Amino acid sequence: PLIPMGIMPAAQQHSWKSLRPDATRQLWYTMRVFRLIWSAARGWMVAWGILLAVQGLMPVALVYLTKPLVDGLKAAIGGGTSWEAVRPVLLVAVAMGAILLLTELLKVAIEWIGNAQSELIQDHIADLVHAKSAAVDLAFYETPDFYDHLYRARDDASNRPLALLQSTGSLVQNGITLVAMAAVLIPYGSRLPQALLLRTLPGLDLV
Repeated sequence: PLIPMGIMPAAQQHSWKSLRPDATRQLWYTMRVFRLIWSAARGWMVAWGILLAVQGLMPVALVYLTKPLVDGLKAAIGGGTSWEAVRPVLLVAVAMGAILLLTELLKVAIEWIGNAQSELIQDHIADLVHAKSAAVDLAFYETPDFYDHLYRARDDASNRPLALLQSTGSLVQNGITLVAMAAVLIPYGSRLPQALLLRTLPGLDLV
């Protein structure tokens, strides 16, 4: 029998209801992690975000310069090998080469900043764990669960914030590239940005 519109099966309703608390807890956890990272390395986090945004625009700049390069090559072929005909092509080619070089430099800088953030975050978390360990009652040291929680706090807190930061950074960078690329493609047809969005959505995944 057909299910009336607007009526969801009980099992599906239960699935959606169970997803909402999970999403809320995940969002709360994410906000706490970013507050932790901000308190440990806010300066490096700002620099990291700026470099990610710039790196996200680099592929768009290459696509944007492709048309002037092709047009310049066509004009140079049609106008002979004079300097006036070749000069625009060389300028665009040099600009594209500079963008490729800048992209590699940005990768190195982002990796270096990530290492600096990692050290600061680990030191900050170690200080927090040490302060918490000193504040608890001595009776906690007599239970195996305490050492288990202490080990997990030191291990997970040192790795998970960095993993979340990297996955979020990749998502933000890809989003900037997608939006900027769509803006560049709009003059060539409204369906091109839509096709780009549909092609990109399956690849967006949060770790």
